[in-house]
Amino acid sequence: MTNPPIPQFPIQAPQHFQPRTSGLAIASLVCSLTGVSLLAVIFGHIALGKIRQSNGAVEGRGLALAGTIVGYVGFALSIAMFIAFFIIPLVLVGGAVAAGGAVVTGAVTEMVQNVDQTNEELQSINDALTEYSERAGHFPSEDQGIKALVTEPTTAPLPKNWKASFSTLPLDAWGHEFVYRLPEDPNPEDPLNRPRPEVISMGADGVIGNYDDQSTEELLP
Repeated sequence: MTNPPIPQFPIQAPQHFQPRTSGLAIASLVCSLTGVSLLAVIFGHIALGKIRQSNGAVEGRGLALAGTIVGYVGFALSIAMFIAFFIIPLVLVGGAVAAGGAVVTGAVTEMVQNVDQTNEELQSINDALTEYSERAGHFPSEDQGIKALVTEPTTAPLPKNWKASFSTLPLDAWGHEFVYRLPEDPNPEDPLNRPRPEVISMGADGVIGNYDDQSTEELLP
């Protein structure tokens, strides 16, 4: 007598993480194609920085590179056309033109440096918050904010064990304080099912909710 066949159950294929495409990378490419070269360069550099630090959670590096390169080319062509059409009347003020080009180039360079510096600050604060939660048993409340990384909280929730992460309150590259948010909903990816805090830089304009904001959410997978 033969044994009945063993039932076969369908094997589910493993689910793979789908990275999201950077909106800033798309914006950079669109701006470069529509002639808004300066924004294309700025958006492209911001996107490249965030993609580089996302550990694969954000994609679109090719779009960002294309937008940045085309933006630089368009920016250079705009300057060249300006000089070509106004070279004669500007002969007497050539020094002023050169100074103006240096100012614009310097402003773009400063913007890129500030974005990179702020991304580094955000990453440092996020690491410090993780260490704080491991010592304290929880993240700081919204009222405590990232000041809890500098001065030991005296209001609830009090940390079980506290150690200063910074000697002074971190600021972004424009000298603005970071905005700290702690959602009520737990983060399913957290082993202890805790909410994941978000730290936000308000960017150059110092106003939250605009295109130039930078956030730890964009640096994390």
